[in-house]
Amino acid sequence: MGRGGGDSNMRVASMHRLAETLDAVRATRSRKAKVAALSALFKSLTVDELPIAARLVLGELLPPTDPRQLGVGWALVAEAAVEAAPGGSMAELSALSRARGDLGDGAGALLAAHGGDAHPGLTLLEVGALIERLASNSERSDRGLALTAALTRARPAEAAYLVKALLGELRVGVQLGILEEGIATAFERPLEVLRKASALLDIGALATAAQAGTLEQAATQVEAPVSFMLATPAESVKTPLDPARTIAEDKLDGVRAQAHVLGERVRLFARGQGEVTHSFPEVVTALAGLPRAAILDGEIIAVAQGGRARPFHVLQARIGRKNPSAELQAKVPVAYVAYDLLFDGEPVLERPWSERRERLAKLLEGHAVVLNPVHRFEASQPLEPQIEALFALARGRGNEGLVLKSVEAPYEAGRRGASWRKVKKAGGTLDVVVTKVEWGHGKRLGVLSDYTFAVWDGGELKDIGKAYSGLTDVEISALTTRFEALTIERHGGMHVVTPEVVIEVAFDGLQKSKRHASGFSMRFPRIHRVRDDKRPEDADTLEAARAIFEAQVASGHREGE
Repeated sequence: MGRGGGDSNMRVASMHRLAETLDAVRATRSRKAKVAALSALFKSLTVDELPIAARLVLGELLPPTDPRQLGVGWALVAEAAVEAAPGGSMAELSALSRARGDLGDGAGALLAAHGGDAHPGLTLLEVGALIERLASNSERSDRGLALTAALTRARPAEAAYLVKALLGELRVGVQLGILEEGIATAFERPLEVLRKASALLDIGALATAAQAGTLEQAATQVEAPVSFMLATPAESVKTPLDPARTIAEDKLDGVRAQAHVLGERVRLFARGQGEVTHSFPEVVTALAGLPRAAILDGEIIAVAQGGRARPFHVLQARIGRKNPSAELQAKVPVAYVAYDLLFDGEPVLERPWSERRERLAKLLEGHAVVLNPVHRFEASQPLEPQIEALFALARGRGNEGLVLKSVEAPYEAGRRGASWRKVKKAGGTLDVVVTKVEWGHGKRLGVLSDYTFAVWDGGELKDIGKAYSGLTDVEISALTTRFEALTIERHGGMHVVTPEVVIEVAFDGLQKSKRHASGFSMRFPRIHRVRDDKRPEDADTLEAARAIFEAQVASGHREGE
């Protein structure tokens, strides 16, 4: 078959090969083996099949620029799976799903038990057409018919992975970095070049560009989200700061979001949440009508009268609410605080921060958009006392702390380097990955509420603590459902889970400990919030934890055992 077309046997094999590849990826912990399996798959696909496969593997079936929803939930999928398995029942499907941990594997098992092995099999192009039909159809009955037709053709393994992807439960141990390596290897492209393009393209377009050899042509475009630049904990950065080339901004406690503005059209893309335009109409109003096309980086925060920042938990009432009522907007008013510029009638990622900031200030003149204040350092004075004073002032304004930025640095999309440093005090917070959960007791009976969590040491997660307080009953209930689906092993009341959920944990200090593989434990840990805006690989490292420990020892805190 030539690129973009060919005989049906090859296309039928495409979906079958994808299922086999994902089986192989799930069965190994070797990064090298995962990359090799993905590379072999991508290399075998046509130009039309490749973006569909890449999106399926990542579990992001629509590009982030596509505002449509698939409108597929557990009930619709379950009904379609039972219809596609003559002789099967909803009770049988429920039992199989509980035994296997999720609906995808349950649907695959149901089909296997009721003749699914004799199905002709799905093609990747048919899966692509299904996704388009689901996204384009508002009628539940029509979506159900389309899904039933697809599952009636799918073999058991194909059905399992399709259902997982549709429900956002495709947990096969493939993080973005591994997927990027697989694409680069398949088409023999330099990994650094591909990763630079990855910050500007969705995964389907990235795979297509790698296959075509056009990665270098990737460019910043309004309404195409750019990967966010990330800050490194200041304690874990070894290189010293030059006060003459460094500024400080308040670290805000809200929803980080890019604002893409094209005349009166404004779209908001939040980190880890996709498009949130309809949740914050007042931000859209404030940004509409900028003098030229622009992409801004900033934070949506809840504000009190007078503009002071309110805690993140207040903002949670607005998150996920489309078209919020006037009453809710009045109860929880929000503001967009801008602090960087990615596009200003032209791409400006490569320009130094100082130029981007100057252009941002000029762009926003006369518009009701808050600009995050910049604090400069006195080069003739010691730096640490200045940082301490600014940190205290930021906390007094209701913000989390500080971000220190190099005035000469470009906007390194998708990177975490020394150019941006977030200041955290010893005994502050760490973003950690949940590795094990346990059933609670007393008021928490019947829910998974005790979480063991870890930080990264190279490519390995090492446990550093355990906490059960800080979340609401509603949050714990939702996480219980999520962790049951993520369970890979059960040992009595303890579940080992796929390391996917990131939480921010606050603590009073770190102490040396032989109980955890990290070598540390937390004093009085409590869960600050669930970080759905972060991927597992974005969690903090053992190096960052060690730096916090060393900082607290240096400041006179007891080391502990």
